[in-house]
Amino acid sequence: MSSESSTSFSKQNVKEKQSRLSLLVSKELDIVVWEKGKKEREKFKAHKFNKIDLLLTVKAYKSTNLKGKSILYSFTINGVNYFGKSSLKYLDGSSFSIDCNEDMFKSERRETFRLLTFPHHEVYCHIPVPPAELTKNKVVDMRTGLSQTGLFKNFLSIVGNEEEFVAQKGFAKYRVLDVSVTGLSFKIGELEKKFVGVGRELEPVFLFFNNEEILIPKANIKHVVPLVDAQGRAFKVGLQFKEVDTNMDELLGKLINDAMRDFESEFEDFLK
Repeated sequence: MSSESSTSFSKQNVKEKQSRLSLLVSKELDIVVWEKGKKEREKFKAHKFNKIDLLLTVKAYKSTNLKGKSILYSFTINGVNYFGKSSLKYLDGSSFSIDCNEDMFKSERRETFRLLTFPHHEVYCHIPVPPAELTKNKVVDMRTGLSQTGLFKNFLSIVGNEEEFVAQKGFAKYRVLDVSVTGLSFKIGELEKKFVGVGRELEPVFLFFNNEEILIPKANIKHVVPLVDAQGRAFKVGLQFKEVDTNMDELLGKLINDAMRDFESEFEDFLK
């Protein structure tokens, strides 16, 4: 993605595709289909979805010229837009199939959905720390201690032995700088940079957004960039969420939009 683009696209994995497409069918929503480079758009009704083969069956509202062609498609769930590429295969009657094994992306407009949380909102994330770092890094050790929260205890009851999990993993707490429906960023110091590397997969991540506790199944570290910090060298870490379902998309979107409206209300109050 170009750094000049105002829209962010995040690639969906198999579990994310299954979640989105299943909901698309259960809600009987429309999917928009078109040929790349052409202006004409056609709507189809989502009808069935084969989760194993990732095959989506759609119903045509009218006759189509897209049969057998390579196509692009898009749909919207809970205000979040999804895009993909495939081919439109004729089945029978008004039924067609779309093979969703090819790339699918979730999109958001940065200026609309990314909320600067620091310093106006108390938003924190807890990320897992490699066991070796817990024994040798005092800075990281001071940041651990998430086991007292109700959400964390619920998660531990799912994965098994609580004491073993805490001893093996450990979590570090960081103040979130900004957050969106696709990811967040936070600040770290020089010592913590040793275990926060680009490409590292974090599983799970806990997000504490005002009064909400949210479990992110997986996240990837997308970038670690230097920050100018009066207290020494610091870095901004960018996380991209993975395997989030549509309920989480909706919750995050609501929290972000509500927070933005709070700022608008504060500005109106300021003008009074």
